[in-house]
Amino acid sequence: MGNATIVAGAFALIILIIIAYFLGGIILTTGEVVDAAKKEQVNLMEDKQRTLIAITDVTADLLNGKIYVVVENKGGTILSDYPYWDIYTRDVYNDFPVSYRYNASREPLESEWSYLTISPDMINPGQLNPSETMNISLHVPSGAYAQKRVKVVVPNGVSAETNI
Repeated sequence: MGNATIVAGAFALIILIIIAYFLGGIILTTGEVVDAAKKEQVNLMEDKQRTLIAITDVTADLLNGKIYVVVENKGGTILSDYPYWDIYTRDVYNDFPVSYRYNASREPLESEWSYLTISPDMINPGQLNPSETMNISLHVPSGAYAQKRVKVVVPNGVSAETNI
């Protein structure tokens, strides 16, 4: 009976050591995940603070149902990921927002937008670098009222808005 008690005690001690090992590993892994998430959040906030865009010109082509927008990158970050940009217009009568999807071609269809040119596009072709301007074409959906405002939002949440 004395040997059984010693074996049971040793077995319980081994089980406790294994459980402590797994709990320690879980705690360390959780700490690493939280630390990585905090670093990513700080990087995103720094990126957002260095981002500034401005709409410098808007032209409406009512005959063809198009709106041409010139967006300037006045911040310190390179902007791309165009499918994740949000572009909206609001109409004159009921202030109803119209959302536009990105179209990679230079000729957007209804309720789509595309960029026509970036100038001067020397450093990173196809990306909007600081101090560069992008000419955007919006194709207003048929039956929509006259649009009065346009808003451009980049993926990190920074936006610019102006009257048409």
